[in-house]
Amino acid sequence: MPRTRVFVSSVIEGFVEYRQAARSGIEQAGGESVLVNEDFPSQASSSRNTCLDAIDSCDVFLIVLGARGGWKTPSGRLVVEEEFEHARARKLPVLVFLEDVPRDADGERLARILSDYVDGNFRVKFSGAAELRDQIERSLRAIVDTRNNRAMDHDPIAAHLLKPYRFSDQTSLRFAIAPERVEEVFDPLALASAEFAERMMEIGHSRDVRLFGYLYAKEAPRLEQTSLVIEQPLGNNWSDGRQGARLAIGENGVVLIDTNATGRTKRSNSMDLADIMTASIESVEALLAASFRFAQALYDDKDPYKRHQRFYWNGVLSGMGNRTLVRNPVSQQHSYGMNMGSKDEAIPAFPASRLIARADLAQPGKEIERAILYWEREAKGNR
Repeated sequence: MPRTRVFVSSVIEGFVEYRQAARSGIEQAGGESVLVNEDFPSQASSSRNTCLDAIDSCDVFLIVLGARGGWKTPSGRLVVEEEFEHARARKLPVLVFLEDVPRDADGERLARILSDYVDGNFRVKFSGAAELRDQIERSLRAIVDTRNNRAMDHDPIAAHLLKPYRFSDQTSLRFAIAPERVEEVFDPLALASAEFAERMMEIGHSRDVRLFGYLYAKEAPRLEQTSLVIEQPLGNNWSDGRQGARLAIGENGVVLIDTNATGRTKRSNSMDLADIMTASIESVEALLAASFRFAQALYDDKDPYKRHQRFYWNGVLSGMGNRTLVRNPVSQQHSYGMNMGSKDEAIPAFPASRLIARADLAQPGKEIERAILYWEREAKGNR
């Protein structure tokens, strides 16, 4: 299970010891602490938006109130008060810890709101950093244990590998990836917006990703059930290479990328044996790399505070037919070995989807190498 992310809200000045105690209590309970001031690098967004966005990336909101209410926002509310209201609007569990000290007027007002008998939260009082650490660990452990005991689907993309999209008579590649957390990742209204589709097109066409090509026509983005679909049709111009791509992004964060693994390069004639009888390992590697780059760019763009740290992924080749998977096929070669097995079915890279870290999206070389090795073994076993 991914660790429970816990946002710590408090004043900063004079509260360093307590914030470190909060971090220690969270980690002892098995959670992951999120302290914006201490943990985050410089951001392109405002301090207010950075904090509120960080709350959105968390599972639990924890507020520690001492003698001072702290700074006020332009709205007139305290910074920690605005963060508390945002967490409640997001329906996050809220844990309240009040230092047993006299408070200034703002601090006393907020303490009454936080611990209101009907509308507030059952709060815990503490004296000193050590007691705060212990109380946080005690309070949070029940939430962490409940989350860890949930039944989980350990292969959330298995069903997406059974019937991958096919590009005509070409060998097709499906790349499938999903966050480990089982939840709504993309808001349905956002996913259905023109702005979201436009941003996905920008990422897909970007120089760093190159999933789509500017020279190839696209179908209008559309919704299919709970997924946004963007498609670049295969086309018929085999002399310049046919480069099809189909992208599907689900509300649950599942990303499916289908591409044609053969027929992508320029050919001197429509009967080029290298293209008809082989699937190039280099082409499959390049398509997997582009797919990983898209997934990285998508989550960097839509999840900048890294709520999603681990992902399941798998790949599947379909429509191999009698093609063999070879490295560097030569166009002028007059004959090739034929795969005599029946390989029109989908061939997954791995028996079960692999769990990878977010950093692997940027450095997927080992994962791609592992997938190619599996496919080569499968091909040799069916010749």
